[in-house]
Formats: sequence, C-alpha cells, structure tokens
Amino acid sequence: MEVHHHPHIEKKNFKEYFLEFLMIFLAVTLGFFAENIREHFTDKNNTKEYLETYRDELKQQQALLTQYKKIYQKKVVVCDSVKNIFFEGEENTKINVLERLNIFAITLVEIPFSTSSYDQMVNAGALRYINNIALRDSMAYYKGQIETLKNYNTRILSAILGQQAEMVKLMDYHDMITTDTSRSYDVVPHIPVIKPFATLSAEQRNALVAFYEAFVVQAQADLRRIRMLYVTNQHLLSMVNEQMDK
Repeated sequence: MEVHHHPHIEKKNFKEYFLEFLMIFLAVTLGFFAENIREHFTDKNNTKEYLETYRDELKQQQALLTQYKKIYQKKVVVCDSVKNIFFEGEENTKINVLERLNIFAITLVEIPFSTSSYDQMVNAGALRYINNIALRDSMAYYKGQIETLKNYNTRILSAILGQQAEMVKLMDYHDMITTDTSRSYDVVPHIPVIKPFATLSAEQRNALVAFYEAFVVQAQADLRRIRMLYVTNQHLLSMVNEQMDK
C-alpha cells in the first residue's frame, strides 16, 4: 500500500506579502503615471498641430479681409454713383455710365469665410488643452465677429433680393449677362446694352434710389466690420504665435 506524501508548502510571512503588494502597487501606479505623461505629450502635440492649422486659417482670412475691403470700397463708390444718377434724373443722359457700372453695382457680395480649423478644435475638444484663457476667449470672440458679419449679410442681401421683382419693372435687364461663350465673363467684364428709361414717377425714382442705397449701406457696414475683424485677427495671430513658442 502506497503512502502519498504531500509536498511541503512554504508559508510566507507578512513581510513578504507586504513586499509583493508594494511591488504590484508601484507597478500599477507607475503605469498610470506613464500613461498620463504619454497622453499629456500626445495632447500637447495634437494641440500644437491644431494651432498650426488655425494659424494658417488666420493668415488666409487676413488676405481675404484685405481683398474684400477693396471690393466693398469700390462697391460704395459705384453704387453711390448709380444712385445719384437716378436721384438727379440723369438716367437717360448718362445711360452709358449706367451700362458700365450697373453689373458690378447689382452684384451681391459677401465674404466666403472658412472657420473649419476652429470648428474642428471645438468639436474635438482640443480647446481644453489650451491653458491660456485669454487666447481661448479671443478665439471665441473672433468667431463671434465672423458669424455676426455673415448673419448681417444674409439678412440684408435677402432684403435686396426681395426688391429685385420691382427693379425688373423699371430697368432693362435683357443684356445683363453675356451670351458670348468664347470668353470668360470674369476675365473680360461684360458691358450690357440698356434701353432708355421711360419717364419715371417720383415713387419709382425713390424705389431705384433706395435699391442702390441698400448696397451702399451694406458695403459701409461690412467695411466697418472688416476693419474690426482685421485688428482682432492680427492680435489673435500674435497670441497664437506666442502660445506655440512656449
């Protein structure tokens, strides 16, 4: 009859259990800190990439503001000239001037802003990694200025479009768009032929004056907002560069 001998199991004392616990605890803790450090550097690098893209967007917007500042300045002069022709009752004696100016005068103009870089940062939650509260506030304020300008133009251009139905009753629009497909309308400006006007009543004349005055109002309002945006843009660009140098 065989006798089974049980292997001898060495019992650990409290000190050994404590050392094992301490080693496991330290390993988990160090792993936790290592992961936090890794995430910190990853978030910092991602934030820097977001800011680089945002800085490029600011520079593009700055060029856009400069371009549309000139367009709106020209818009004020042109629309004011057309308005005064009708105001003074000179539409038939200066019909050649109307032919030269009217297409640009009635063209609807609004700035094609892109804020995709900032929107991406907001959607990705990247703004929380920017510790500079003044920078975050300035970015939000600048976006708000852009939205205010866009909303204003949406409202006023909608109002101007609402007057078009009345304008086509008073002015000859038959040649406003060239039918010559051999040249680009954008490269070679089209000068339309406008038939002489019938005698305008005081009400009709006032409607024409108000129509072109609306373009002047829009252009002047946009010029004011463009100047404000340009200042904010420059200040914000400086803050972004300073943040990225840290």
